[in-house]
Amino acid sequence: MGLSAFLFLLLLIGAWGYQLLALVSLWRFFGLAAAPPPGTEGPGVTVFKPLKGLAADTRECLTSFLTQRYRPYQVLFGVQDPADPVLPLLRELQQAQAAGPEIDIVLCPEALGLNPKISSLRQMEARARYDLLVIADADVKVTPDFLSRVAAALREPQVGLVSCPYRSGAAQTLGARLEALTIAADFIPSVATAHYVEGIRFALGAAMALSRRALQASGGFAPLADFLADDYQLGWRVAAAGLQVKILPFVVETLNPDLSLKDYLLHQLRWARTYRVCRPKGYLAYGITHALVYSLALGWGANAAPWALGLIAATLALREIVASLARYFLGSEPTGGNFLLLPLKDLLSFMLWALSFLGDRVTWGDKTYQVTPEGKLLAADKVNGENIGDGGKG
Repeated sequence: MGLSAFLFLLLLIGAWGYQLLALVSLWRFFGLAAAPPPGTEGPGVTVFKPLKGLAADTRECLTSFLTQRYRPYQVLFGVQDPADPVLPLLRELQQAQAAGPEIDIVLCPEALGLNPKISSLRQMEARARYDLLVIADADVKVTPDFLSRVAAALREPQVGLVSCPYRSGAAQTLGARLEALTIAADFIPSVATAHYVEGIRFALGAAMALSRRALQASGGFAPLADFLADDYQLGWRVAAAGLQVKILPFVVETLNPDLSLKDYLLHQLRWARTYRVCRPKGYLAYGITHALVYSLALGWGANAAPWALGLIAATLALREIVASLARYFLGSEPTGGNFLLLPLKDLLSFMLWALSFLGDRVTWGDKTYQVTPEGKLLAADKVNGENIGDGGKG
């Protein structure tokens, strides 16, 4: 065996070790852990829903928050643009839910920082009536026991923030299918592994819940105004304040069925560069997880020896087992053509991991930013004193 083949074999052994650890972590987190028992009544909850634009699934996502088996609670819809096409739907839902939860529509016209979600949250906060706060993205769909589950988790005195893993909903495009597969095969296994290996000091931004006490102890929303990974920063600051941060074994769903391949790549590159600056050591170590790439490199270094080809096949099987177990626990729909998509996704993931080290610019929405070493955004027109242009949706 040549030196290159030996080095790739060592990398593959490390990658296999991670994949096996991820399997055990997934089983322990979802198979053995249990979400707190729900109740239908408890401390009041205010749900923050920052919104922009109207998508095919917007009504379905919003309605899922208006039909919760929990009382009392309030829902705040925050919209930046007074001409936003989502506003007629919000007014319709407000009128239709006269006997349901309290619903308020909040216009958030000020640009309080570069993170539009945090800007809206800062303008919505004064309208919150209750001391348990839920923050959920616009494309998130939840089951009727969602609020009761997160409220129950926050009853523990030292728990300041909880968040939920998520699955991708039905996918109609290649980009959406790759996104769903990335969540199941990479992201959720990495979260489960982090839960047991290093502990949780971050939040998952799709759906988070925290007490007002924890928000105040963390410094509030204002310090997050220019951070890209606001969920990571919020969780880290709550943990730094001495409160526990937990991820519940309770799954929510994100709906983005029409994601294009370009959207997928821009989103994953944005995530990769953000993760790299937030957790540089962990992100560098994340490089060891790319088992398929190392098995292919080993096959090349060993001149396609039968034993090396056997390791490639075994690696593909292991990756499929990890993805399938995660999909099972997440309750995800099987991704069409998954057997062929998984190798493509793994190769793209390695490419994006490598590209993340070659720059610090990201595309978010229709704008391009620089991510500073501390994880903050720098507007395009302030990067080297010049405008570096707009990008596509990421």
